[in-house]
Amino acid sequence: MRLSRTSCRTGPDAGGERPRNALAMTTTPATMPDMTDPIDVILRDGSTLRLRPPTTEDAGLLVAFFAGLSTASRFSRFHGNADVGPRFAATLVDPDWEEKGALVGVVGETGEEEIVAVGNYVRLRDRHVAEAAFAVADAWQRRGVGTRLLEQLAMRAGSSGIDAFVAEVLSDNAAMLNVFANIGFKPTRTLEGGVVEVRFPIAETAAYTERVDERDHIAVTASLRPFFEPRSVAVVGASARRGSIGGELFRNILAGDFHGEAYPVNRGGEPVGGVRATTSVADIGAELDLVVICVPGDKVIAAAEDALRHGTKALCVISAGFAEMGPEGRERQDELIRLIRAHGARLVGPNCLGIASASVGLNATFAPRAFPKGRIGFSSQSGALGLALLERAEARGLGISAFVSIGNKADVSSNDLLEWWEDDENTDLVLMYLESFGNPRKFARLARRIAREKPILAMKSGRSRAGKRAAGSHTAALA
Repeated sequence: MRLSRTSCRTGPDAGGERPRNALAMTTTPATMPDMTDPIDVILRDGSTLRLRPPTTEDAGLLVAFFAGLSTASRFSRFHGNADVGPRFAATLVDPDWEEKGALVGVVGETGEEEIVAVGNYVRLRDRHVAEAAFAVADAWQRRGVGTRLLEQLAMRAGSSGIDAFVAEVLSDNAAMLNVFANIGFKPTRTLEGGVVEVRFPIAETAAYTERVDERDHIAVTASLRPFFEPRSVAVVGASARRGSIGGELFRNILAGDFHGEAYPVNRGGEPVGGVRATTSVADIGAELDLVVICVPGDKVIAAAEDALRHGTKALCVISAGFAEMGPEGRERQDELIRLIRAHGARLVGPNCLGIASASVGLNATFAPRAFPKGRIGFSSQSGALGLALLERAEARGLGISAFVSIGNKADVSSNDLLEWWEDDENTDLVLMYLESFGNPRKFARLARRIAREKPILAMKSGRSRAGKRAAGSHTAALA
């Protein structure tokens, strides 16, 4: 599983360079987050998980978590059938990050959260060493959760002057021993009485960074597959009325000869382009890989909740009315991202032109003309520039393998797209128009690696006064 080093937010138009809800990646001290901030990580299967410090209010959830572990998992964590109650839970909450640190993995919406993983460390008499321990709910094991916890705890412990972790693991607990062996640090093992003591330095090294990047690549690629290779798509707000954004976007999907199933959703349940519609995603009665939302900004949260509760893990929000509109929009965008994280999903947008992927015949944009097919992956933060380039592409003999308008870049970022296009056999060249860098160091590392095989042409706006004005008005709504 992987910590994405990508930052998931936008530039000045969205209210800052460092998103509060950014997906986490390996972080060096220079990019160290506030210890109390939640961190969202991408797991090996492409799902996301929120990690945060446990508070006093979480004591009951912690007791329930340990009680819900299987006998084998509880035995592995406590080296016996311990009765884990409120007293033990109290030792984990409100970490001070000097003597003790702790993170819990949580899923579910506010008020309905469930803890699915716990990791913590306690500083030892040798002030440079801390003992670390982890537990993951049985249903969440083998998805890389323990690795993500270890990455984040090591980063935080290192900032507090701790140089090494030590852990005691039962010799038959192969899963946890593999976590320590594969994390990228250099562990030493000592076996005594059926217990293995694992000790390793936690300072970031080139080898560790390389292993994290490998995990990031696998996880990000898995999380983006529903956007680029969906088997089913629903468009919420697909009006039967000609000229509406949702209606034209759905008709573009039909005209593009999409290889999968497409479903229109609108308030009146009116057919669109001859396709029967429903009034909600829940009424479709089929699994959906991708849901595109084209309703007014104040209706987006409800539409997203409908899709996420139906099990969709990939949302593209075309609608404006978010961070680009000021404080009220910023609050709405934060609420949207919290909802996305609560369901382990990913988001393109909001305030964007849409997404297209030639490999499956998908044109989920409201561009006025079809995309010429080819071998160029193109990402634009500007809806206007994206439209302009696409309109000129055919005249200049340029063909597109995929197009992504990332808009406010609340989640999926340029760095994520580079990860996808690195292995995409349909893409030979990457074009990018950028208005902000969430994580410039990560971008530089990715670009160096990918450019060995595929050229990257990236244009960064906003350097001049006129450029800054243009970057501040990138919205698809203006386009």
